[in-house]
Amino acid sequence: MDYILDNVGEWKDRLVNNSVKSFTEMTPQRWIRIIVIVGAYMLIRPYLLKAAANRQKKQLEKEAEELGLESSGEPDANALRGAKSKAAGDQPKPGTRQRKTQEKKT
Repeated sequence: MDYILDNVGEWKDRLVNNSVKSFTEMTPQRWIRIIVIVGAYMLIRPYLLKAAANRQKKQLEKEAEELGLESSGEPDANALRGAKSKAAGDQPKPGTRQRKTQEKKT
């Protein structure tokens, strides 16, 4: 047991010494290199995440097609009741209902 604790103490000392030396021995060229790498990562990261999300979405849609599920993934309430869904051209224009109720009142 003492052997393990001695090793952990030695690892801690080495980590502290190496960390301190790495910061004290940094040249301007190394600082610039680190800043460029971190800056490039920060600029590219959103695009990488967006590409990964698109790839995952395509994969999920492909799996849904293979299983015979709808592409939206959400059940349509009209389909569950067995009613026909209205096409976009069948719906009345906004305000039609309000106009009809006002005509009835007058």
